[in-house]
Amino acid sequence: MKKKILWLVPAAIAIIVWLTIEISKQDITPETKTVTSPDFASILDGTEKKETFFNYLVPFVVEKNRRILEDRQELTRIIDNSTPPNKEEKRWLGALRGIFKLKKVGVYTPDTLEQLYLHLDVIPESLVLAQAANESAWGTSRFAVKGNNYFGQWCFRKGCGLVPEFREDEAAHEVRRFKDARESVFAYIDNLNSNRAYRSLRNTRAELRKKKEDITGLKLVGGVSSYSQRGKEYVKEIATLIRYNKLWRFNTDYSSLISNESEIKK
Repeated sequence: MKKKILWLVPAAIAIIVWLTIEISKQDITPETKTVTSPDFASILDGTEKKETFFNYLVPFVVEKNRRILEDRQELTRIIDNSTPPNKEEKRWLGALRGIFKLKKVGVYTPDTLEQLYLHLDVIPESLVLAQAANESAWGTSRFAVKGNNYFGQWCFRKGCGLVPEFREDEAAHEVRRFKDARESVFAYIDNLNSNRAYRSLRNTRAELRKKKEDITGLKLVGGVSSYSQRGKEYVKEIATLIRYNKLWRFNTDYSSLISNESEIKK
């Protein structure tokens, strides 16, 4: 009897271990997986390198834009509702205002709700790809390779990223380190949707949305002049990248996600 029990113990342990592994597999979602970047420096053919670069980043842009528009749909539902936002909706709205660096509000009015429309909208694939190519040297820069940072985004806490080689002595910024390129794309889009420096971009986008015109990189590119100290020259450079590589071919039609949207008041 004792021998039988001793034989059963290892078998039971093996089953428990197997179940634990299987459960952990099921818990791994696309959000928790780290996306490995291609070795862009090893791709010698220029055309192949560019296409690999574009096709690698596009799915992350589409995913982020879809999430934004789904939130925009939820905002529209709350606005169209005849009753004021409930406790859960207020918590969600408060979180959004925090993300976009907007002041807290005690009472949600139509104006404070519709204010979020300015921030909850897409960044066209063409603009994202052009800036990523420019800022990361087509995925070969030190910050892209070692920090998965494709947009040169900064952080200001010691150890949060990589220290630029030619940083001035009194400067304290670092170039932020990301888990993967997906996280970098998400942070870049959040930056354009929240930072005061890109208010003109968001206003232009809102006007295009109001007129039911296509939101494209070339129409918004003037709004990223503050992204670089080169200002207008930087804008010309990004616009040239969009035109030369015909990056509008990567723009996605998201119209199905805004078809029932309420009219934005001014």
